[in-house]
Amino acid sequence: MYLFWKRTSLGSILVSQDGMCDFVNSLCEKPFKCTQVSLSSADNALFLVITMPRDSDSSAMVSLETKLRDTFEKTGLSVKVSWVELAKTSFVDNEAIASLAKKPIVWAIAVALFALLLKEGIATLLWSLFWGGAFYAGVLFFQSEKGAELVRKLRSMAGR
Repeated sequence: MYLFWKRTSLGSILVSQDGMCDFVNSLCEKPFKCTQVSLSSADNALFLVITMPRDSDSSAMVSLETKLRDTFEKTGLSVKVSWVELAKTSFVDNEAIASLAKKPIVWAIAVALFALLLKEGIATLLWSLFWGGAFYAGVLFFQSEKGAELVRKLRSMAGR
C-alpha cells in the first residue's frame, strides 16, 4: 500500500508502506521489528509501531528511537514510535518451512517421489526412502567429529 505524504506543484508524493517498514527494519537491532508505518501529511510525522520482547533493555529502545529520528530528520520527517510488547507464545515460526517450499529442488524431489510411487508402487518407494535416509545418515555421521576420527583411523591403518 502507498501512503500519501505531500502534494507539490509537480504532483503527489506517495511512500510505499512495505518499503518504509523494510527500511526501518534494516535500522533495527535483532529483538526489535517494525510492524506498521503510517504518515501524517499535516505535520510531516512518521508513526512507527515497533515490537519488542517483554524483557527489553530501555537503553536499547532509546538508542533505536534516536537512530530513527536522526535518519528520518534528514528527509524532513519527524518520528513518533509506539512500542508494542510481544508476549512469548508457543507458536512455531514457519519461515524456515516456507523458504524450503520455495526451493525448486524440493519440488523436483517431491514430484520424483510421486512419479516413483505411481510407476513402481509403494514398496519401491519405501525402499528408496529407506536407502536415501540411510545414505543421508551416513553422510551426517562422516561429517561429524566421530566420523572424521574414524576416517583418520582408517587412513592411518592403511598407511596414508
